[in-house]
Amino acid sequence: MRVSTNMIFDQGVRALQTQSAALLYTGQQIATGRKILTPADDPVASARALDVTQSRSVNKQFTTNQGYAEDALKLVEGQLDGAGEIIQYARERVLAAGNPALSDVDRKSIATDLKAQFDAMLAIANTRDANGDYLFAGYKSDKAPFEGSSATLAAAYGGDEGTRTMQVSSSRFMPVSFGGERVFGTGDDSVFKVLGEFISALEGGGAVSGAVSTALGGLDTSLDNVLTTRAQIGSQLVEVEQLGFIGSDLDLQYATTLSNLQDLDYNEAISRLTQQQTYLQAAQQSFLKTTGLSLFNYLS
Repeated sequence: MRVSTNMIFDQGVRALQTQSAALLYTGQQIATGRKILTPADDPVASARALDVTQSRSVNKQFTTNQGYAEDALKLVEGQLDGAGEIIQYARERVLAAGNPALSDVDRKSIATDLKAQFDAMLAIANTRDANGDYLFAGYKSDKAPFEGSSATLAAAYGGDEGTRTMQVSSSRFMPVSFGGERVFGTGDDSVFKVLGEFISALEGGGAVSGAVSTALGGLDTSLDNVLTTRAQIGSQLVEVEQLGFIGSDLDLQYATTLSNLQDLDYNEAISRLTQQQTYLQAAQQSFLKTTGLSLFNYLS
């Protein structure tokens, strides 16, 4: 094999380029904290890291949705708590109105009080969330579900029984709203019909014993509806909390996996950098010595 000066020079340059590239690569790893700088460095690990990153992103979205669902459920629960208190107070007033010693004036005073409770219940039934959607309208959340007032002693439901849901896990779509008829009753069981008919009986004068019995039964049914829905919400809030714990554990697992795939071992990298600097210096010195010679030196 013939050895030329150009061959010696080219070999020296390649050695310098190889050592410089290795040193530069390690320096970039240390600067970024990543052991994989491009997918070509480790295609398998890069693909796995992409999959884990996407899964982690989806998990974070579920966690965000869980927070939204919790807020929505707590808002509904708060309104139902108020509805339950109104029903219980109305029940006390109905019982008081059954006292035979009361005068017509007394009963009309109770009727006036119950009208205020009617309007308060109607306000709860037409509650909106932060987005302006009505909580108890089903899918028709852009329109007030109940139309009426204490002046007419009636409230008609214009929503539907659709239940809006929110995806809080890969397989769970959680209800975050409830149809108004389910909560406030329908037909003769409607809390508005119960209150309206009893108020009319009080304002009409005469015996109210039969009306008291009917109103108490209707209010008890209304309270059962509210309590049943609240029980479901309570169960869902516990579920959301548990899903949050699971999501946190998953996020930690994903973070650990990504760290193992991507994060640099600084001790190993710095040791390698020092070694590569030594190799580069040796290559530079060797290049200087060899390029300072001619073939006549080798042939002498």
